Amino acid sequence: MDVLVTGATGFLGRRVVRELLDRGHRVRALVHTPGREALLPPGSVTVHQGSVSQPESLAAACWGVDAVVHLVAIIRRSKGASFDDVNRQGTANVVAAAKAAGGVQKLVHVSVIGAADNPALPYLQSKWQGEQAVVNSGVPYTILRPSLLFGEGDEFLNTLAGLVRVLPVVPVVGSGRNQFQPIAAEDLAKCVALALERPALNGQTIEIGGPQQISYLELLRLVARTLEKRRWRAHLPVWLMRLNVALLEKVQPRPPVTTEQLRLLPVRNVALLDSVERAFGFTPRPLEGNIDYIRSVGFGDGLRITLGFMPSRIRDH
Repeated sequence: MDVLVTGATGFLGRRVVRELLDRGHRVRALVHTPGREALLPPGSVTVHQGSVSQPESLAAACWGVDAVVHLVAIIRRSKGASFDDVNRQGTANVVAAAKAAGGVQKLVHVSVIGAADNPALPYLQSKWQGEQAVVNSGVPYTILRPSLLFGEGDEFLNTLAGLVRVLPVVPVVGSGRNQFQPIAAEDLAKCVALALERPALNGQTIEIGGPQQISYLELLRLVARTLEKRRWRAHLPVWLMRLNVALLEKVQPRPPVTTEQLRLLPVRNVALLDSVERAFGFTPRPLEGNIDYIRSVGFGDGLRITLGFMPSRIRDH
């Protein structure tokens, strides 16, 4: 099968490309930044330069493929890209190009748990709007809604590791009891490939997560234990964190947490514990024992992360 992957050089995208290649598919990668294709397996992928915001580049990329895997999304706004620009309109552009190409038989779209038509949560609303473009496309589709992703190069756990390295007292927003169900990026990539190959999953929106539901406090303890650190925790009220984060967003290029991420804290971020087994027939790997990569975050890295500068050797996407 000839498959176009958008976001192919990203954290998840590189794993999806490898999984598809291992399963015998021919992969076409949409690459936004020239030179990033060097991150992909050499000689095995056809590269198309383009962007989800450039419909003409998408038309060329979609021509002649059998399926499209759409991964491009942002969880942080920037001056050049809003949630609406990328998560909604970008997805609509990909869907329109896939439909116009005529030969696309399957569209797999990765969304997020909690996507909903709620203007108070712009990120989740933009993801929901992207889903609607897929649902209404007329192209057979499967939508995957994963919980928190982990794996070498992830942002969430590496940021947490940086804070644990540097701060003797780590701030916790509210009670810290908000739940996550982390799933390994490699396991999500396998789910993407299986969703592509199984017509029985057409028309479904599937929430998935790893084998454990874990609170933010438990995540913090696990990171500290992995780094062999003992850290105090300071529980801060949400209103105070919002003030602090709003200030950080004005002075730091990439603050450890954003206002939008604070808004997401009360949102349910878990699926059924056997969600992957039910839909895809395999057991995803647990979080504990599979995050040794955070040991590479040193004190200097942690200091840069705390000051709003994520080291590219840790997060290269």
